[in-house]
Amino acid sequence: MTEAELWDALDGLMAYDLGATDSGIHDEDLRARVKAELLRLDTEAEARARARREDGDHYAAEMGANLTLSRFVRERMLSDDALAQGYSIEDVKEFIDWLAIEMDYVI
Repeated sequence: MTEAELWDALDGLMAYDLGATDSGIHDEDLRARVKAELLRLDTEAEARARARREDGDHYAAEMGANLTLSRFVRERMLSDDALAQGYSIEDVKEFIDWLAIEMDYVI
């Protein structure tokens, strides 16, 4: 799944779950694929960090899904265009809560 596909899926699934049943996406297969993609991103990041630690970088850490989700929030909720459309920090909180409740992904 590309980052753009992941972002569109996150947008659509969250919209539906929060009540936008006309414009949101109700697709449990897509939800499962998004959950799997978030897990894959974290698993790959941890593997990269573990390899770096084995090579002597004792402080190695890698951003997995958090990096992608941070970009998503920046572009879709906190960009100048998004702010002009009415998005705000409250939407970011709602997104983080939604991730935990509906997607079983805790930041």
